[in-house]
Amino acid sequence: MLPDAIIRSLKLYKKYMYIGAITLAASGAVAIYLNFQGVKCLSDLVQADRSVLAPERLEEMERNCSIITNSYVYSVYGIIIGIILIVIGLVKRRKSTHAF
Repeated sequence: MLPDAIIRSLKLYKKYMYIGAITLAASGAVAIYLNFQGVKCLSDLVQADRSVLAPERLEEMERNCSIITNSYVYSVYGIIIGIILIVIGLVKRRKSTHAF
């Protein structure tokens, strides 16, 4: 029964590391993209001629920038979660190698 538990724990740490790596890669790619989009959006908003644009258009631009920057923050949370999953996987692997 003990070897079966060790095999399951080995599979478990690999799953943590696999899912953590995927989460880290996906969130990292999205964060990089959203960072560039956020900078572009905010620079467009700063350069907008407020005397020419309608107030509704300015509000729409501000709303879009807010959505982009909030999405960027959530993607950074995804990076943190990916790192945490990888660390959990490494700790479980270390514990399973010391079980022998």
